[in-house]
Amino acid sequence: MKFNKDKLRSSRETPFLVIDFMMLGLVFINLAWLLFDTLFTSKLVRQALEWLSPTFTEFYASEIHVNFILYDLAFVAVFLTEFVIRWGFAIRNQTYHRWFFYPFVHWYDLLGCIPVGSFRWLRLLRIISIVYRLQKYQIIDISNLYLVRFVRKYMNVLVEELSDRVVIHVIDGIQDEISVGTPVMEKIVQQVILPNKPLVIEWIASRINDLADNVYQPRRPDLKLYIDGVIASSIAQDQKVAALEKLPVIGQAVTEIIETTVSDIVFNVLDRVVMDIGAEETDIWVRDITDQVIARLLQPSAQLNAAGRDVLIDILDVVKDEVRIQRWKLKEVTP
Repeated sequence: MKFNKDKLRSSRETPFLVIDFMMLGLVFINLAWLLFDTLFTSKLVRQALEWLSPTFTEFYASEIHVNFILYDLAFVAVFLTEFVIRWGFAIRNQTYHRWFFYPFVHWYDLLGCIPVGSFRWLRLLRIISIVYRLQKYQIIDISNLYLVRFVRKYMNVLVEELSDRVVIHVIDGIQDEISVGTPVMEKIVQQVILPNKPLVIEWIASRINDLADNVYQPRRPDLKLYIDGVIASSIAQDQKVAALEKLPVIGQAVTEIIETTVSDIVFNVLDRVVMDIGAEETDIWVRDITDQVIARLLQPSAQLNAAGRDVLIDILDVVKDEVRIQRWKLKEVTP
């Protein structure tokens, strides 16, 4: 455990942190005494003490053990005083939403002041609370203590195992609902997709425009070469063009003009179509076409509902398989 004196000196909570240290020592003494007095009632312990020190055993039995509750009340008085002082400062600083919230938040401190039965052992929670507060303000550092690492490790294991089982149980319930319930895809379409259809259309239209601007533009030269190659190959296989090429003097020139002209026309048409997709004038019909496509795809269908149900169940099975993976074991294996 590390102790940071500089943090203690510089903290605005220094007076209360000093009190925390004092209360921590006092609670340790009180609980140690309480444990000893509880064990003192055991016949075996008392015989052992009588063997070690008969005088002390007789004195403790006649003077202290019979009046232990009075000694414990002295500790309780200190604990209650500290509780009331902290409550007063919490009210002054408006730490909580209402003035009476403090006793409910620090219920363990209040119940631990009851000097009877098992209530006394709630003072252990006071120790935990104080240590946590000192750790929070970086006055002490107990993160590397073996006990802390041990508790943290198995608390994480416990939380993960419990949460995994809860999640799997919930997913099993969802799968049962999907298997025997109402049409799933129809509900998804009516309650999720259709209300958000304008956003879907806008997103698709923006992606199409983005493709025209950012994907097509860098590839224009490649498209031109591809079209030239396709046109040249097609013209070379055409018998009429081959006949023209055999004309003396002008045959070759005419063939090249035809090839170049056709290639330029095809490329310019395609280029204009693609470039116009990103223009504002074409956004209207892009959105209309997208709207019609979505409407056709989302028409009610028994096959669509069955397929959607199967897909959702398979997806949830994958989620359950992931949840079943014990991450804490993987952390132990990982160096």
